[in-house]
Amino acid sequence: MKKLTEWLKTLFLEEYELTVWYKGGTDFDPKTTKRVYRMKSISKKTQTHFKGTQTNGKSLEIKTTSPFDYQIEKLY
Repeated sequence: MKKLTEWLKTLFLEEYELTVWYKGGTDFDPKTTKRVYRMKSISKKTQTHFKGTQTNGKSLEIKTTSPFDYQIEKLY
């Protein structure tokens, strides 16, 4: 029964895990901050601007002047 439920989720739901690394600090002491978000839709993705909707229904927009690294993994 669990396999059937997981299979139906893959047909009707899309869910992504977004991991973002922000660069902070100074050039001599670089610090990176890692944030993980669960997304249900992604509408824009560049290295300085990211926009989408989280699984809890809240919108997420990340806009920076310096480029950030990100990784998107499709869960369903």
